[in-house]
Amino acid sequence: MAQAENRGLARGIQAIDERWWLRHGLFWLVRTLLMAWLIMYVIHVSVSLRLALRDMLLQLVVLVPATYALLYGVLPALDRGPRWRAGLLLAGWAFLSQGVNYTFRHLVTVPLYQGVQTPIPDHHNVFAPGPYIPMVITTGVAACLHLYRQWRRKELANVWLAQENYRAELQLLKAQIHPHFLFNTLNNLYALTLRQSAQAPEVVGRLLGLLQFVVEQGTAPLVTLPDEVALLRNYLALEQLRYGPRLTLEFTADDLPAGGRIAPLLLLPLVENAFKHGAAEQVGPVRIGVALAVQGHDLRCVITNSKNNEEPARPATAGIGLRNVRQRLERLYPQRHRLAIEAGPDTYTVRLTLQLPDSAAEPAGPAAPALAAEETPAAALRPAHS
Repeated sequence: MAQAENRGLARGIQAIDERWWLRHGLFWLVRTLLMAWLIMYVIHVSVSLRLALRDMLLQLVVLVPATYALLYGVLPALDRGPRWRAGLLLAGWAFLSQGVNYTFRHLVTVPLYQGVQTPIPDHHNVFAPGPYIPMVITTGVAACLHLYRQWRRKELANVWLAQENYRAELQLLKAQIHPHFLFNTLNNLYALTLRQSAQAPEVVGRLLGLLQFVVEQGTAPLVTLPDEVALLRNYLALEQLRYGPRLTLEFTADDLPAGGRIAPLLLLPLVENAFKHGAAEQVGPVRIGVALAVQGHDLRCVITNSKNNEEPARPATAGIGLRNVRQRLERLYPQRHRLAIEAGPDTYTVRLTLQLPDSAAEPAGPAAPALAAEETPAAALRPAHS
């Protein structure tokens, strides 16, 4: 209930902020009513509420043009040109606005109080300082609100720009994954067709499944864990067909919550990496293991591949796929992931732990709403035009 009220309040404030006439109209309405109430019931310097409202409305004749001259004439000059010129402009504005105010009081306001008894003599004196206090307060508050709004718009513009850059970087990283992944898969198909293997049709079918995932879900911010696992199964089946009996493949992904969600194509480059530095570089039997499990709120992925004993240690940042994964993890799961690469005498092991949303750890059931981890709605941050 409270969240719904907060959302309603935020939408109301945004609607006011986007409408110039409504924003300024509310300012002058609230100012007039508040000042009339203050001089009547707080400082007791008015004869009646009717006269207090009349005086506040009459002040608008001078206040409105003076305030907008300050907001859109003087204040912008503070950011442009030498400061002495801005200081002179501010002094000229103050002198001119006070002169107009004196003239208006002499011609209109003071004559209206002829023959009227008032609590203080200021109503009968053109040069009394009291009636000028509302003008100072009003222009000061208006200037503060105007400057705060400008500062807030700049902050929102910076946030929006950062979000756009963030999304562009993620899209670029995804764009790097697709050709890299397709190149490897097509290379597998090419190797089978060279041997005129009867398994080529199955490879094409698996490849269609992979392409369907890339096209339909590759650009989504999040996909379900079962969908990501299905992608891995298709890829592993292709590799098993490619390497045949010399590849011993172990894949476990049991009891994963159906409502768990993960960034798409995040695990595939790690599996590809195992084949690139395992089966592709070894002669003879090869072992590759992939294990996925959810423990509490964490998704744990362990990928192990055998390697030649004399093979040098692999750089932790080597390869487009692994470097891409590291960059995406830093952007999508900051402070919520651990990626470790261990080089043993005859094996490489990659351990990845991701902290998933709370719904990811729940038993299988209706999918929880997707958390837009990869794409924040930047339109909500885009600053409104003045």
